Amino acid sequence: MWKSPLDRVVQKVFFTAFCRAESVPFRTGSFANHYAEEVSARTSHPSIPAEALARQARLGAALHAMETVGPSLEPACLQVLRSGIATGALPDQEIWIQTLQREDLVEEAAELLRASRRGAEDLALIQSLGSRLVPLAAKAQQRRTALWQLDTRRTRVRLEYAKENSVVGFDDGDLHALFIQAFRLEGLPLALDLGKRPRPLLSMGCPLPAGVGGQAEYMDAALKQEPAEDPAQVMARLNRRLPDGLRIHAWNVLPGFASEIGDLALRSLWRWEVPADQRAAAEAKTAAFLAAESWPWDRGTAKADASLDLRSLITSMHWESDALCFATRMGAFQAINPLKMLGALLGLDPASLTGLVRQSVELKPDARMGQAERFEPKLKNMYEDAVLLGGGSNIVLVDDDDDEPIRLG
Repeated sequence: MWKSPLDRVVQKVFFTAFCRAESVPFRTGSFANHYAEEVSARTSHPSIPAEALARQARLGAALHAMETVGPSLEPACLQVLRSGIATGALPDQEIWIQTLQREDLVEEAAELLRASRRGAEDLALIQSLGSRLVPLAAKAQQRRTALWQLDTRRTRVRLEYAKENSVVGFDDGDLHALFIQAFRLEGLPLALDLGKRPRPLLSMGCPLPAGVGGQAEYMDAALKQEPAEDPAQVMARLNRRLPDGLRIHAWNVLPGFASEIGDLALRSLWRWEVPADQRAAAEAKTAAFLAAESWPWDRGTAKADASLDLRSLITSMHWESDALCFATRMGAFQAINPLKMLGALLGLDPASLTGLVRQSVELKPDARMGQAERFEPKLKNMYEDAVLLGGGSNIVLVDDDDDEPIRLG
């Protein structure tokens, strides 16, 4: 809480700068399976297609296989909680909770508890721990929110990775769970966002549906602190954990105010290895498409933008040997399924198309990178503004659980 004659002034100045710079560094997506526990705890509803259930089973198997690669490097207190959930016994709860607070892992423990409640061995233990952890997690989140701009340890990283072979059948939600599992097992804690229910700050960039591969995909992650090892070693550790076909090949540290990939993406470059029995029909369709001024695509929905012109979305197309190469326009709100787009062009069922790969995503320069002075925290200016408005009083940020306040100025 804020305790000072300048309470309202400081809050306004602080959170105005906070929102301008990075209220949330990047979107985490709307995936439900943020943790492996949520994948294994799901129940099968009769309305869920068999294909989706099969993919869920494959994901569960992949997540389990990652645990067998080597010992988990997750913080010991969280491993103790996982063991307690599985066995229904958690000895020395007081000492364990004190350890969580000391290591600043209360929010992670509370979310793990919530995600595991369906498959827990002892529901009474879950409820008992929840009654203790939920209020502690709420207080920890309040403190983390207030200190967000002061946290110099948090590190934002943009990763480039390939999605090939056995993982092509996974969608972005599945990849999200796989990457979070890899970071967890390698002891690389991800920072949490500022949502009501905090989630790991990991964004998959430009979506790829199940059945489509990618050679140079992007993912943004925020770690609680920069790893001690160099990027090559960290990538090697993560790649050792990840399933075959999912490989990180670039690690670039970014300032927290950098733009999201979705805001920078201009075009996607695709390559489809055309089966021999479909080559003649595909050549005829693409020739007609290139000769046409427009190519309406009615997506059969009630939305206002249900009808699209594929000629405006597909900016170029040509053949390279037995492969059809084309480029599609992208933007912050353009995430059209490429299988459906290609199927509409060729008159084929999207489910019958295999072998489509995104070779790269063209990005425009990030204008924010040259305007750091607009986005970096200016604590000195915040203090000066508060002094001018409040008559010179010091700004004191106080947390009731701390012995010493944090004083700005």
